[in-house]
Amino acid sequence: MMTRARRLIVLAIALMLGVASFATTQAQERERSGRGFGRGSSWSSLLGLLSREQVQKEMKLSAEQTAKVQDIVKKLEAEMQEQYAALRAIEDRDQQRAKMAELRDQSDQKVREQLGAAVEREQLMRLYQIRLQVRAVVDSLANMYVSGRLKLTDDQKSKLDEISKGVAAKQSELYATIQGASDEQRSEAFQKLRKIRSDADAEALALLTAEQKAAFEEMKGEKIELQTQRRGQ
Repeated sequence: MMTRARRLIVLAIALMLGVASFATTQAQERERSGRGFGRGSSWSSLLGLLSREQVQKEMKLSAEQTAKVQDIVKKLEAEMQEQYAALRAIEDRDQQRAKMAELRDQSDQKVREQLGAAVEREQLMRLYQIRLQVRAVVDSLANMYVSGRLKLTDDQKSKLDEISKGVAAKQSELYATIQGASDEQRSEAFQKLRKIRSDADAEALALLTAEQKAAFEEMKGEKIELQTQRRGQ
């Protein structure tokens, strides 16, 4: 059996190298954050989570570490803001979403690079555990390291891919209705997006065995309920 220390290291590596399905994650992030392009970090990005005081406390950062983390967040948000804002000029939605995914990957990579020298391994791992909790289930299970630890079969992986593609298709239809819509129409669309996400999560989890579900929950660490946080708090 793996020692606890070895399990921690494996989990940290797995979550650091996570690969997400952008279409599924974007619906969750835009609905929860309430922010559009170029206006801050999304809910489940490493930068978005790291900017939250509740997450910083959950990581048990010291006063010195907190100051360093806040400096990292401030610097990276300013650095990425202009690039996110530029997405408005891209008219093709597929190209826009692809560029958004690229920028988010860049942001996450920069967070990993700069955070490693500011916090301890266990603190960093807690951040990844929290992210795993807020990400779409199908995205998390698509991670090669997570799927490897859970020993997903080829059949399970194939069915997860089908779920992901189905979600992307449904979301694309809704995205077309959001641009130029009223606040009420946007709210209705986001409710539908949340339902799509919820149904996909349930469908993905249903593919797992009891043992796989238990292992997946263990990888998330202690449960945390993130509180609503207004921009600037």
